[in-house]
Amino acid sequence: MKFARRLAISLVAVTLAAPGVARAQANPIDDLIKLSTDAFNDLNYKKADSIARSVLQISSATLTQRGRAQMVMAAAAYPDDPAAQKRAVALAMLKQLVKLNYSLKLPQELTWAGLDSLLDEAKRTTFSLQVTAEPQQTAIGLDGTAKIHVKSNKTGLFRLVIAAKSGNSVAVVDSLVSVPEGDITFKVMRNETPIFASGDYSITLTGFEPGGLGDTVTVQFALKVDAPEITPLTVPAKMDSTKLLTTRSGKSGARSIFPALLVGGAAFALSSSVRGGGNIGTTVAADSKGAAVGGVLMLSTIIAGFTDHGRPIPANIAANKAAGDAFQKSIVDVLAENRRRITEHKTVLTFDLEAK
Repeated sequence: MKFARRLAISLVAVTLAAPGVARAQANPIDDLIKLSTDAFNDLNYKKADSIARSVLQISSATLTQRGRAQMVMAAAAYPDDPAAQKRAVALAMLKQLVKLNYSLKLPQELTWAGLDSLLDEAKRTTFSLQVTAEPQQTAIGLDGTAKIHVKSNKTGLFRLVIAAKSGNSVAVVDSLVSVPEGDITFKVMRNETPIFASGDYSITLTGFEPGGLGDTVTVQFALKVDAPEITPLTVPAKMDSTKLLTTRSGKSGARSIFPALLVGGAAFALSSSVRGGGNIGTTVAADSKGAAVGGVLMLSTIIAGFTDHGRPIPANIAANKAAGDAFQKSIVDVLAENRRRITEHKTVLTFDLEAK
């Protein structure tokens, strides 16, 4: 084990010290797995197991790399050499592998008929689960969805939880019940609001084997979301009344008093200068008739002035109607734009089944 750890550290150091191109082409973890495989093929099972176990100590190892190392460990525990076989150890390792990979197949360079048979036994006796998903999925609008495919060797209950890595708030909880295989499909909007904000999320999918003594399998992987925030436009609350024009001419009101005095005075003056013949001209004084007529005309003019509501101004009425129609249209346009921003909103989900 000490040898394997020193070897792992040395390989990592050499790789980091190499030029950039070399670092892009070489992977020290893959190199360790190849060394362990070579040791197995050289019948050095103890060395193969030790190097493979060192891979499990490296936190940056992917799920695939860890699985390949475990395959070497299983093969090293059950080689085609009865004296070197550790059946219980190999079966336990195969069960761990099968739990998270229902369709597991061992590489040809590691297996033989006896190990294949042991793998079949592991599959028969282990509740296993396999999770797949399209690496990148785009969900659009209110009905936009993403999905994860679940496959098991037994009917079970499968529960999905998606939580933000920052703050650990749960975004989605969903499940699949009483089936051995199916899709867990989830929406990306709730109540016309995006469920996901842009950022990193952790997906935990747990399978529950039916029965009181049933097993439980948990798979974890990473999700990156790109979901721009929806910023709605503000709906106009009321029309600006200061922009409305006067629709009628002004009232006469007190301004009618002066014309009334002129009208009354003119009537009085006219009646005073004209005298009738007969009884009208001799029995009724000209002053009395003039005052009565002038007073009536003056009072009528004043009353008419105060009861006047002004005349309609057609051009201003038409302009105000156009302004009101434009205001109503602005409300409709804002609501339509806000709706479009929701229905055309895109959420891009990138699943990384290799990362936790």
